[in-house]
Formats: sequence, C-alpha cells, structure tokens
Amino acid sequence: MDEEFNLREALATGEGIQDVIVRATVDKEFLKKVVELLDDDLWTVQKNALRVVIEAMRDMPELHDSLITKLMVMLRRSEAVPLTQEIARAFGVLAEIAPEKVAKVTPVIFANYRVGDPKIKVNATYVLEEILRVRPSLLGNVLRDISFMLTSKETSDKLAALNFILALSNKGIKYVTPFLPKLFMLLKDKNELVRASAVETLVALGEANEKLRKIVLSKLEEIKDDRSGLVQRKVKEGISRLILLERET
Repeated sequence: MDEEFNLREALATGEGIQDVIVRATVDKEFLKKVVELLDDDLWTVQKNALRVVIEAMRDMPELHDSLITKLMVMLRRSEAVPLTQEIARAFGVLAEIAPEKVAKVTPVIFANYRVGDPKIKVNATYVLEEILRVRPSLLGNVLRDISFMLTSKETSDKLAALNFILALSNKGIKYVTPFLPKLFMLLKDKNELVRASAVETLVALGEANEKLRKIVLSKLEEIKDDRSGLVQRKVKEGISRLILLERET
C-alpha cells in the first residue's frame, strides 16, 4: 500500500519520473500498477502515468492494442490541455512504432472531430495534428476532408484545417502544395481570425521552403492594407521575416 502511495505521489509531482520509467520497463507488475493509474482522478497523475506507459511499452508490441483502446477512452474524457497533449504525443509515438494499428482508429478520431462536442473536437484536433506531423500517410482519406474544411462555413473548421496543414508541412512541401490555392483564398476570408491564421500558416510555409517564399511574399503584399489591424500586424511581421530570410540566401 505504501509503495502504491509513493508511486501515485511520484506521478502527481513528476519527481523521479525517469526512475519510474526505468522500473516500469523491466518490471511488468510495476508497469501494471502504473497502467491502473491512467484512471486516476487527478489529471497530473494520468498525464505522467501515460508518459511512463508509452515509454515502457515501446518494445512491448503485445500491449499496443490495449494501449490504443485506452487512449481512445482518455481522448474523449480529457478536460486538461496538458493531459490531452500527452495523449496526442502517445498517439504520435504509436504512429511511428505501430502505424498499422493507429491507422485502424484514425477514422474514428476524425469522426470525433467532425461530430463530437466542443471539448472532444479540441482533443481530437491535438491528436490529428500529431499524427499528421509524424506520419501523414495514416490520414490519407482525411487529407481530402481537410481540403473541404478550408471552404467550410464554420470558422472553427477553417482554423483547424490551417493547423493540420502546418503539421503536415513538417513532412515536406509536397503534402501542402495541393492546399495552396485555398490557402491563398483564405487571405480574403470575411473572418479576421481566419485571415490572420492563413497569413501565419503561409509565412511558416514560406520560411520552410525557399521556392514558395517569393510567392507568399507577393500574396502578402497584396493584402498589406487589410481592414483589420490584427491582419495588418501579422502581414507586416510575416513580410519582415521572409525578407530577412531572402537576404540570407
């Protein structure tokens, strides 16, 4: 009982977490106790328990299915952003080491985004972004949906799509090139948050790709007199950053 209490305390504070990971990796009975704490009432305990579990289970493929099932439950229940981020990171790790297993649940995760309540939509967005960043091929069918989201009537869909595209860009410009025409269209969206976010996304893409940089600069010049102060500021900052990179090349 004292050991269990000390384990929970360690997970609650995060102190000595590396020692917990090492022990969980070599002691399956100890790992089982950590897994049980994924259902703890305290989100910090859940978050650190998950951190331990995902590291310990890397080389235990027989446990990957049960972990994914547990993650799907946690995804729907999480109400703390740090916990949700840890859940997303866990999915990212599994996308690397067990892609075929994660591929089976990605349609469900995206469905949670499309039809879930606001909390679940946010949680699913974190996970989808991480999977797109790590292994975009697992979300092949979702890429078509992202294109539709860019022209959605819902501002939240457009903003989420921009985040997804930014995550995709980490794997190379080829993944985002098909979206560029619609990204440029969003620079003239009626909502200033969408326009500002489109600017930020395009600037990030331009920073990462020299060939795209000149095109983005040209598009930003066209909207530098936007009626929104927020958008004007983002455009000015973006132009400065891209011009600085141009001078360095």
